Amino acid sequence: MSIIDLQEKNCKNCHHCVRNCPVKAISFSTGKPVIVEEECILCGNCYVICPHHAKKVNSDIDRVKAWFNSNDRIHISLAPSFIGLLQSETRMKEMLLEMGFTSIEETAIGAAEVSAHYRKLCGQGHMSNIISTCCPVVVKLIQTRFPQLLSQLAPVISPMRASGKLIKEKYPQDKVVFIGPCIAKIEEGVNCEEIDAVLTFEDLFDFAQVDKQEYFSSSFFGDIARSYPATGGILQTINGGQKKYQMMAVDGIGPVIDCLLAIVDHQIEGVFIEMSACTGSCLGGPMLKGAQQRRWKAQQILSVTSQNNYWPMYQIQSECHTQYPQIPLKQQTFSSQQIGQVLRSLGKTTKEHELNCGACGYETCKAKAIGVLEGKADPHLCLPFALEQAQSISNLIIEHTPNGIIVVNEHEMIKEINPAAREYLDCVNYPVIHWPLEAILPNEEICSELRTLAEVRYFTKEYPHLSKTFHHALIPIPKQNINVIILMDLTEEKNKERKIKEYRQTIMDITQKVIDEQMRTVQEIASLLGETTAKSKIALTQLKKTVEEESQ
Repeated sequence: MSIIDLQEKNCKNCHHCVRNCPVKAISFSTGKPVIVEEECILCGNCYVICPHHAKKVNSDIDRVKAWFNSNDRIHISLAPSFIGLLQSETRMKEMLLEMGFTSIEETAIGAAEVSAHYRKLCGQGHMSNIISTCCPVVVKLIQTRFPQLLSQLAPVISPMRASGKLIKEKYPQDKVVFIGPCIAKIEEGVNCEEIDAVLTFEDLFDFAQVDKQEYFSSSFFGDIARSYPATGGILQTINGGQKKYQMMAVDGIGPVIDCLLAIVDHQIEGVFIEMSACTGSCLGGPMLKGAQQRRWKAQQILSVTSQNNYWPMYQIQSECHTQYPQIPLKQQTFSSQQIGQVLRSLGKTTKEHELNCGACGYETCKAKAIGVLEGKADPHLCLPFALEQAQSISNLIIEHTPNGIIVVNEHEMIKEINPAAREYLDCVNYPVIHWPLEAILPNEEICSELRTLAEVRYFTKEYPHLSKTFHHALIPIPKQNINVIILMDLTEEKNKERKIKEYRQTIMDITQKVIDEQMRTVQEIASLLGETTAKSKIALTQLKKTVEEESQ
């Protein structure tokens, strides 16, 4: 199971996580942010920065619950950063015991051990620089991205592991659970023998069903090793009497990367460097994101602790030596031709087009192109290019549409007018912007409709002075206090209709004329036939009479 999972139902594709991932270990090639696990350093930035709660951290809480059900003995190593919750030491330990944990130890016991080893390294003076190894994010960053600096990592385990080691020496058969504010500690716990499970402060409150708002004033005094979670806290435990190395504290993933680059460039020599990936060190841990404003009170409490306590010459009790191996990443290389091809597909045909705006999540357009080639970046996601394309297409449509388009404000003054409307209304050569609409389109019906326009309206009207007939569409855009008038030229269609009507009338007239002529002809024929028939009847009657007389 991944340590950080995507909650797809909550994800809005806002790209906050992509923009804030310091090592670009989030792929967006499938249309959703997917963490590339082998590249992720578990800094937790994506979890902290997500405004939609679309990231979920998977700790070992289910395993711990199973141990409770099995009645296993479970001991706690409690990170001193719990002061960031402003819970009192007494209340925190009481709460954990009430939950069923067997005993509560503070990770500060491991911090004291680690500091003693750091002091020993400083005294030996063999390393060019000594980089602290308390922060697993920093360690993994160096293992994966700065392997040339592995020799400058202090060969000492983290306070979490050191405390787990000390607890297991007392209770070898029992379980040891670390509780802290760090996501990367979950992975560190999986890969070490000293810790059996890792919970976060979020788990603690969910598990114990404690209201996060019910926090208490803390009394947090005692061993100065408790100062570890604040920036410079490690340095306070090793600074006294140490002369061979200068001291430097660097917190925040951006400054940490910059500092590592400076070390690679040989700008830093002879320095013990306390490095923490979180701004504010562990007090700014990702699983304390709900208590960021409390961090400053916690910082004040730790400052008082540092002032009122003397750091003794702590004697090493346990072996804490280790070596950190390189974790090679699969690095792909691409030619300038391949990168250039992707840049051109994004509309970056010249250097001036490479705006390096960072909206896509990459600092430069070239880095974005490499991300596309790696299969991590969306090749279609470039905000300036998309805006330019959208604006260009929009302008092309408005400029070349055969329909006239006029935009007027709430006072019926012209704000925009496209070429087709200028042509239709015979105002090509006039500066009609800011003119009243009726100056170029005198129509009382339009003006009346615009004053109360709440939905799209359509009507057709003829303009004899323009020899035009338009079908009008009146479109309200209330959010911007404007109305859009679209003029569709029906002049040709109306002329065709008129001609068709005239043609039909002509046909009707001709048809009627033919009918009338035919009727006259029929009547004349009938008249002639009647006269001929009468004459024939008279002649035949006379002939019959003559024949009858002769026969007598």
